[in-house]
Amino acid sequence: MVQDDDPLISIITVNFNGKLFLSNLFNSILDLDYPAEKIQIIMVDNNSTDGSARFVKKEFPRVEVVSLKENRGYAGGNNEGFKRAKGRYIALINNDCMVEKDWLSQMLSIFRQSADDLKIGAVGSKVLFYYTYLPLQLIAASIIHGEGKNSRDFRRLGVKIYNVIIGDGRNNGVYNNALNRDIKYPEGFYPAESDDRGGTYRWTQDNAILAVPVADPKRDLEIKFKASSYISPNNLRVVAGEEILKDIELSGKLKTVKIKIPKRLFSHCRDIINSCGIKINKSFYSRDRGFESFDYGQYNRVEEVFGLSGSSFMLDRKMLEDAGCFDGGFFTYYEDVDFFWRARLAGWKNFFAPKSVVRHFHCGTGKEWSYDFTYYVVRNRLLMIYKCGWPLLFIRSYLAFVFSSMINILYYLAGLLKGKKQARVDIPVRIRVFFELFYIIPKNLIKRIKIRTNRKIQDKIIKSWMRDF
Repeated sequence: MVQDDDPLISIITVNFNGKLFLSNLFNSILDLDYPAEKIQIIMVDNNSTDGSARFVKKEFPRVEVVSLKENRGYAGGNNEGFKRAKGRYIALINNDCMVEKDWLSQMLSIFRQSADDLKIGAVGSKVLFYYTYLPLQLIAASIIHGEGKNSRDFRRLGVKIYNVIIGDGRNNGVYNNALNRDIKYPEGFYPAESDDRGGTYRWTQDNAILAVPVADPKRDLEIKFKASSYISPNNLRVVAGEEILKDIELSGKLKTVKIKIPKRLFSHCRDIINSCGIKINKSFYSRDRGFESFDYGQYNRVEEVFGLSGSSFMLDRKMLEDAGCFDGGFFTYYEDVDFFWRARLAGWKNFFAPKSVVRHFHCGTGKEWSYDFTYYVVRNRLLMIYKCGWPLLFIRSYLAFVFSSMINILYYLAGLLKGKKQARVDIPVRIRVFFELFYIIPKNLIKRIKIRTNRKIQDKIIKSWMRDF
C-alpha cells in the first residue's frame, strides 16, 4: 500500500471521571517513537465532575479537549472525536490505558505492509492487564461432589476460597480496593458463587492458580483469605515458583489464611492478557481472545480476527467513511462488535498486531456486572443482532432471551419465597430490556434495512468466524 512515510495520526480517548488515569495515559502517548508533529491528540470529556478537563488543559496543553454537556458514552464520545480528527489514520485508546513506546508505529506497520486489495480497515493491539501477576499454586485434594449422593452436581471440589484481599485488611482504601478487584483466578477455579449471606466464594476444581497483582515490586506482599475444604480434613499447600509459602490443614469450617510473600519471588511474575482481539460464538456473544490467561507468547503472530478490543485499535479513515461511525444509541458495550460487524459486511478486514502493546486497568472507570454494565451488555447484544444479523439469528436470540428471562425470574422468586438472599441485578435488567425491545426494534428498522441491503459479503463468511465457547 503506497502511503506517506509518516502520515498524520489522530489519537482519540473518551473520558468520564477518569482523572486518576490520565497522567499515565498522556505521558505514555507523549513518549511515543512516532514524530510528535504527526500526532493529533484529542480527549473527549463526557461531562466529568472530577475536574478532568481542567486538569488536562493545564498539564497537557498538546491535548485538544472537547468538553460535552452530557455523558454520551464510549460510542457518542468517540463519534465527537471523529468529527475533529484530521489524521489519515485514527487510533482509539481507553482513558485507563498506558501505551508502550512503539504502540502506534507497530499498528501502522501492518497497514504499510498490506496490499491495497487486502482492504485492512483496522488493526488492534495486544491489551494486557496493567499489573504483572504472581502465580500462586493452590494444591489440595479434591473429590467429585455428587459421588455416592443424591445430587445433580458432579463437580470435582477441593477447597472453598472466600474474599482474597491484599494486605491485612485494616487499610482497604480506594487503592487497595482497586488492587483486590484485580486479583485473577485464571486456572482451576469454578465461577464465583454467593452464599445465603451474600458472601462470594470460589471452589477449586483440583489444583488451581491464584494470580496476585504486584503494584510495587520493591516491597514484600501479604494476602489474606478464608478457606474451607469439601474433604475434611484436607491439606492446602500454597506455592510460588518452587517455594512453599503455606501448608495448612483445613476442614469444613472456615479458617483465616494469611500468607507473606517476599519480594524476591516477584521474578516469577507474568503478564495476564486482557484482549488479543474479539471472537464470537453461534449466539453472537463476544469474548476477548486470551482473556485472563497468562501471556506465554501464544498470540504473538499477526493474524486476522473478527473484531478488536475497543480499548486500543487504529482504523483507516476510508473504513470509517464506508462503514459509518459507532452507533450512538449503544452508549457503551457491544458498540465495538457492532462496528466491526458492519465493517466486515462492507468488505473490510481487521488484524491483530501483537507487538503493539498497551496496559489496561480493566473497568477502571466502569464497574463490571453493575446494573448499568449488565443493562447495556444485554440490550446492546440483541440490538446489534437485530441490526446486522440474518432474520433467523435474531428470532432465535430473542426467543432464547425471553425463555431464559422467564426461567431466571421464576428461580429468583422461588428463592425469595424460601428466604434466600440474592444479589441479582440481571432480574430488573431483563424485565426492562424485554419491554424496551418493543420500542427499540421499530426505531432501528431503517438502520437494519440499510446495513443488510448494502452488505458486500455473504452471511456465510460471518458464520465462518463463529467459535465454540
